[in-house]
Amino acid sequence: MACLAAVLFVGNVHAEDLVILTTNDTHSQIDPDFDGQGGILRRKAMIDSVRGAEKHVLLVDAGDIVQGTLYFSMYGGAVEYAMLDSLGYDISILGNHEFDNGIDSLAHFQNSLKVTRLSANYDLSATSLSGHYRPYVIKEYEGKRFGIMGINLDPTGMIDMTNCKGLVYHNTMKIANETAAYLKNVEKVDFVIMVSHIGYDIDSATSPGDVQIVKSSSDIDLVIGGHTHTLINPDDASSVPYMVKNKNGETVYVTQTGKGGKYLGCIKIDLDSLTVDYSLMNVNERWDSRAHYPSIEKFLAKYQKSVHALLNKVVAQSAGAYVNNGVEMQNWVADMARELTTKFSGINVDLAIMNKGGIRQSMPKGNVSEGLLGAMFPFNNKLVVIEVNGTELLQAFEVMAKRGGDAVSENVKVLYKKDGTVEAATVDGMSVNRAKTYRIATLDYLANGGDYMTSFVDKDKQYVDSEKFGTRVIDYVKKMGLNDVMIHPSSRARMQSIN
Repeated sequence: MACLAAVLFVGNVHAEDLVILTTNDTHSQIDPDFDGQGGILRRKAMIDSVRGAEKHVLLVDAGDIVQGTLYFSMYGGAVEYAMLDSLGYDISILGNHEFDNGIDSLAHFQNSLKVTRLSANYDLSATSLSGHYRPYVIKEYEGKRFGIMGINLDPTGMIDMTNCKGLVYHNTMKIANETAAYLKNVEKVDFVIMVSHIGYDIDSATSPGDVQIVKSSSDIDLVIGGHTHTLINPDDASSVPYMVKNKNGETVYVTQTGKGGKYLGCIKIDLDSLTVDYSLMNVNERWDSRAHYPSIEKFLAKYQKSVHALLNKVVAQSAGAYVNNGVEMQNWVADMARELTTKFSGINVDLAIMNKGGIRQSMPKGNVSEGLLGAMFPFNNKLVVIEVNGTELLQAFEVMAKRGGDAVSENVKVLYKKDGTVEAATVDGMSVNRAKTYRIATLDYLANGGDYMTSFVDKDKQYVDSEKFGTRVIDYVKKMGLNDVMIHPSSRARMQSIN
């Protein structure tokens, strides 16, 4: 709780400490979330309080500052990128969602930024981002040298390749270890920090997570991570481990603060011993009395008026509170996709497959606003119909099973093992026939191989909708509201783990 103590006792300055404040996956959460947590002004108040208490403070973001609320849907990043500098971020790296509107749009907002931007394993020299990113930066405090590098995920399967044209990816683990070794052995730094957007624990040879990289490393001393929205809480016994042994058996702290800016990570490094202390600070209403910044409030007001108008425009009612990646929301989205695709395409599709990761907000019980729906489905994805054979459909189910199941329409049942092996799969009560052709309603993102759905790639699209899926959802729910039909999805799990 070192950071909280610093905030509460502003006069207690520790010249011998470096305090690193961290965020990741804030996802355009400018206002407090629907649960009342987070908020950009509260976060600034907390940052300023720590800066007032500590001599050496470094503010770092580990990617995905955009996508997830109406601020990005409506204004494309104008608010979020301005806030990077307004809050005084020292270092930031790219997340995958930074590319959602294309690399040229990203470059437009990056042109005027003051924050130091890092990426060691993305070659951006052939893109409009050329010159904006460097592999590492070295900071010195009280005679101790800190090497800080940025490491990014493999874009294949996560980023629409048309949105990152010209980007050249280099192997995550190889570059992380080589850069860390260079910093230690050539630049002679005392401490190496990896700021990453690759995920906490992703056991993949081609796209490892923070844990796998630490275990392979001798030179990385600290990880500030993102991407998997993992809330790594040292005060919660049920949290994933934050202390990981490296190749030499030494302890390395791996940190991450969940998503939505609801927590501010605080890492204190003793500048004599280089020992690490890690804690989380809750971004909540406690900070409201200090969160007054007239110039920022004036800037935000230009955008908040339109955003808040949509958030207050009630169009339907929900029978319950449903978590965005929960079974109920997956069922609702898949059934709606099948119904809408059949209606607008005229094709009698066999099943629908959607991704729970495309549902960006949870649904509260009671009022459902047009703004909430827009924030739930913010992407530019469109419904499509593709044909796959039964073998390819089973391959898709295996990919979905490996991430704990995903959204399928009500006529589908899949039983799988924890390793992703599909034990049984039926469509309309009949086992999937490897030789049969199935017509699938899905999103163009998945049909193009997004979320690692490689068995869908290069299939002819029999239908491509003319409207964004999010627009279709809003119109669909408005009609439900006009007909006094409540949102009340099925709670039956359609993809089930059997061990």
